[in-house]
Amino acid sequence: MTPTIKDVATAAGVSIGTVSKVINNSGFVSDKIRERVLLAISLLNYKPNALARSLKQAKTRMIGMTIEDISNPYMMKIMKSVEDVANEMDYSVIFCSHNNNPEQEKKALQWLIEQRVDGIVMVPTGRNLDELNLPQTIPVMLVDRKVENTRFDTVVHENRNTSITLVQHLYFHGYRELLYVHGALSHSAEVERYQGIVKAIELLGLDPLKQSFVEVDANRDDISQTVRAYLEAAGLPDGIYATNEKALAGTVKALWDMNVSVPDDVGVVGFGDIDTYGILRPSFTVAKEDPHEVGKIAAEILFERLENGKQQLQPKEFLVTPKLSIGTSCGTHSR
Repeated sequence: MTPTIKDVATAAGVSIGTVSKVINNSGFVSDKIRERVLLAISLLNYKPNALARSLKQAKTRMIGMTIEDISNPYMMKIMKSVEDVANEMDYSVIFCSHNNNPEQEKKALQWLIEQRVDGIVMVPTGRNLDELNLPQTIPVMLVDRKVENTRFDTVVHENRNTSITLVQHLYFHGYRELLYVHGALSHSAEVERYQGIVKAIELLGLDPLKQSFVEVDANRDDISQTVRAYLEAAGLPDGIYATNEKALAGTVKALWDMNVSVPDDVGVVGFGDIDTYGILRPSFTVAKEDPHEVGKIAAEILFERLENGKQQLQPKEFLVTPKLSIGTSCGTHSR
């Protein structure tokens, strides 16, 4: 297998940006680090793509990134991670948001192409990307969501098994009649988390007739009103699983507004972190995503594609496993 710039970086114990600086003789690299990189290049017999390097001057040294919502803290963490890797590679990043609107997504991508970006990282709306007519010459990385029949690499969180684990956590604390607050099933992550719920109900032998589902939109206040209206009409379940951080935040707000005590009146778990500083009481049991790692992997692979001067023939899927953080929102021990 032909060694890549990532292999050199791993062997030398440095970032791919540092390797790029040594190869292109740009930016500051200490003599000690330079020697390590050159040694790794020699030992691996690494040869930078000649064509890609000859076209270096024709590059804009810019990459584009399209995201759902530029004000979303989760998206901001992905953006920051992509930008950090780009800075190491002496690239700039142009950010665009599409607000989950396919037409806005199309316009944003067309604008990025007109700016002659060298590559694109995108959080897709979920539409068929063939309709967007993305040039074969521009490497594209998809993050956070999957798209059917795509030719592009994807970096996403593992959702199904993590969702099963969260339902199991409620079950092991004695909760049997559960409410699942989930987002729109047009989102691949929500579909996979929903599939995990269905599988967990089967595996745990929960009574399907005593399980309830409420679909909510992406606005926290709207979520809170929807959940409160449901609870006031149907009554409290034993436990609640919210499948994303906005759904969790909206659910918790609804419970607070109703003076419902967690976990005394209802147990709660969620997918996504709503307590960055760890100050909420009770502390909530959640599956913590790692948007920084998602952005880092996506950016590094994108720059590897740029270095090699070609797209991956077969698209690959890279999974980042969320970390289960155990709190006291289901009680401190099993019922």
